[in-house]
Amino acid sequence: MTNFAPWATTLGIWIAVGLTIAIYSFLYKDNPFYKLAEHLYIGVSTGYLIVIAWTDAIESLLVEPLLHPRSSESYLVIIPGFLGLLMFTRYFKKVAWLSRIPLAFLIGYGAGLAAPTTIQASLIRHAGITIAPIFDPKQFALNPMSSLFGILSIGFFSTLIYFVQTDRYTDWGFGRRLFIILGTVLSTVLFFIFAVYYPHRSLWAFIEAFYILLLLVGVITVLFYFFYSIEHKKSLKGVAKTGMIYLMVYFGTSFGYTVMARLSLAIGRMRFIVDDWLKKSTIQQWIIAIPVIIVITIILLWQENVSRTAQKSE
Repeated sequence: MTNFAPWATTLGIWIAVGLTIAIYSFLYKDNPFYKLAEHLYIGVSTGYLIVIAWTDAIESLLVEPLLHPRSSESYLVIIPGFLGLLMFTRYFKKVAWLSRIPLAFLIGYGAGLAAPTTIQASLIRHAGITIAPIFDPKQFALNPMSSLFGILSIGFFSTLIYFVQTDRYTDWGFGRRLFIILGTVLSTVLFFIFAVYYPHRSLWAFIEAFYILLLLVGVITVLFYFFYSIEHKKSLKGVAKTGMIYLMVYFGTSFGYTVMARLSLAIGRMRFIVDDWLKKSTIQQWIIAIPVIIVITIILLWQENVSRTAQKSE
């Protein structure tokens, strides 16, 4: 149950449906109905933000402390209020330079406030979450065998990258290449067996551990992709390409998630049109709405024709 009269609810549904159809009409081409809905959306959003800024910021943080001061410290709000007024001086050319003062305070305060939280959330916490599972006994059991094969795996892999980077790998014979490659693969597989599968006896634990290492590799390679102090060539180029693959997967999933979210919104609007409008609209409502729609259509098309004529004459 709502507190609105039935006619007001019905009128709101018709307006909402009309604006929804006007917005989706842009899929055909740019037209006056879409422009009307776009201007209404921007205007209503701007008005809403102005009201929120007044009630939540200016009135509660500036006007109220000055009109009803609780102590002498309440008058200190004059300083940020004055700085806020200086922001509007940018609309006057002669004193526009004064707007740089509050902007400097705003940017400096924002940077100082955001720097520690960003480092904590995006760097320290992210690195901890990525690295900590490797040392968790529930994920990897660091027994003598797993430690041995882990060290061998890192050693083989580091040796392979070093000799490729120094152009010595191509001078090796087939047997030597096969040895170092098989050594890298086998030591890694044996590390997984003794660190994960053997102590836990669970295939799911093995998959979860592999997923953790996959994330670790992704973090390292993506960070290296944006590390430009060393030229990305030879084996390092492969590391950078691995990071690029991770980035492409991330961008693809993000785009897919965005498309799904937009489709969900579109489905919601279509259900609104069918359930709340088409199924509940009556003949009397259509008799009233059709003349109004015709008048609005004529006005919008006339304005569009006048604007096109004015553009051609210019």
